[in-house]
Amino acid sequence: MFKAIPLTDKPEGVSMCGMSQATFAQHCFTNKWYELSANGQIIGSALDLDFYKHGSQQGPSTRSTVKTKELSKV
Repeated sequence: MFKAIPLTDKPEGVSMCGMSQATFAQHCFTNKWYELSANGQIIGSALDLDFYKHGSQQGPSTRSTVKTKELSKV
């Protein structure tokens, strides 16, 4: 179960990420937004939430992405 503080709107500049990196979550069924916090209320399980963090991925994050780009230049 996750604890979070309710937000009135979607935070600006957030992108989807993995659960371990998240600072925000959106409930899949209610579409409400939350800031993850140990001091908040219980909002549900990982299966009920989509996870987000500020910013987007910068550059390739995996070795396979790098290799794909190298091969596309050939």
